[in-house]
Amino acid sequence: MHRILILLLFMPIAAFSEEVLSVEQFQAFAQGKTVYYAQQGRPYGAEQYLPDQKTIWQYSDGTCSKGVWFVRKQFICFLYEGDSDEQCWQFLKKDNNFAARAAGREPEADLDVVWTDEQPIACKAPGIGV
Repeated sequence: MHRILILLLFMPIAAFSEEVLSVEQFQAFAQGKTVYYAQQGRPYGAEQYLPDQKTIWQYSDGTCSKGVWFVRKQFICFLYEGDSDEQCWQFLKKDNNFAARAAGREPEADLDVVWTDEQPIACKAPGIGV
């Protein structure tokens, strides 16, 4: 009986486990893919991960920005054309899914990975994407 109670105490912790991806794990997950994100169930945007740590971010309105990613401390940071502020994230493995959490933000603000594919992003802005 005591074993069952102990098991029940630890079940909620196991149900919501998460692991921060290493840089190598992030590269293996993202390289060559387009990753689609949602926040609290609403489409947020997509990122196409290109060779040489380059990216194309597509906003939910279809416009895009070219960027680069790099490592800063325990974060994977992004810098986009026309924006001097870097955006830093931790990429997480949460149960059977992936998510991104901005530096200093609460888990409720996570961007959840909705799906991935290997198709290029089709951007509204001329000269970016397909």
